[in-house]
Amino acid sequence: MTTQVQPNSKTITANGINIHYLEWGAENAPPLVLLHGLRGHAHVWEDVAEALCGDYHVYALDQRGRGDTDHAPGGDYSTEAFVADLAGFVDAIGLDKFILFGHSMGGRNSMAFAGEYPERLERLCIVDIGPRIEPAGGNRITEELRNLPPQFDNFEDALAHVQGGNRFASEAVMRRRLGGQTYETSDGKIGWKFDPAIREQRINGTAAPAVDLWPALERITCPTLVVRGTETDLLTEETARQMIDTVAQGTLVEIERAGHMVFEDNPGDFIAAVKGWLSS
Repeated sequence: MTTQVQPNSKTITANGINIHYLEWGAENAPPLVLLHGLRGHAHVWEDVAEALCGDYHVYALDQRGRGDTDHAPGGDYSTEAFVADLAGFVDAIGLDKFILFGHSMGGRNSMAFAGEYPERLERLCIVDIGPRIEPAGGNRITEELRNLPPQFDNFEDALAHVQGGNRFASEAVMRRRLGGQTYETSDGKIGWKFDPAIREQRINGTAAPAVDLWPALERITCPTLVVRGTETDLLTEETARQMIDTVAQGTLVEIERAGHMVFEDNPGDFIAAVKGWLSS
């Protein structure tokens, strides 16, 4: 039986907000930063971080409005704000150059950061997202948020709701994801940790406009891995191949038995793929 590696849970102030993060690995190991997606949080990366922390010093952030990080001042969930958070975070903990992984929204934030600060990245891994968000996947997520009850009577009811929209992830993974997304209210209900403004902006069409990230990709100079789930509705194979043709040093890996939540749907194959790329 494998012993689970417990992360350190920390909070630091950067870009004017308190950012919570998890940390694994030796202080002197090469740094690797992980950014989750729209409804994610730092804990979703635990399997990946545990697999990599023997060789890397791994940091997984709760991005603004999620997990235990502050909600955005003024409801600012623009890509520019996320990039400023990341720049502030890595400056605050003293990282000069590092490896960056980003999934979904975190992948878009990673592309934008890499385009603005190409000299700061050793490597970049973009997980199941592109400069263009596919309408089918984007509309699905909006409808899921629209149909999301604000509270549940108990955790098991909440779990049943979120499991209905996922074909591949194990129950243990879904329990971990849900655990980081929710809290117990004063009257014993289960509520959502993420800022209600995130949902409201998405379903009302008032979210910050999506940034055109193709110019950012053209400025990325480090080795870049694009990971796509073969069952995803957020990243077409055509867009993924165009991405690796656009960056200076691009590689594409497709993971079977995985939708958009690639590293949660099929963690074994995802971890094997990124380990192989990191050591290449």
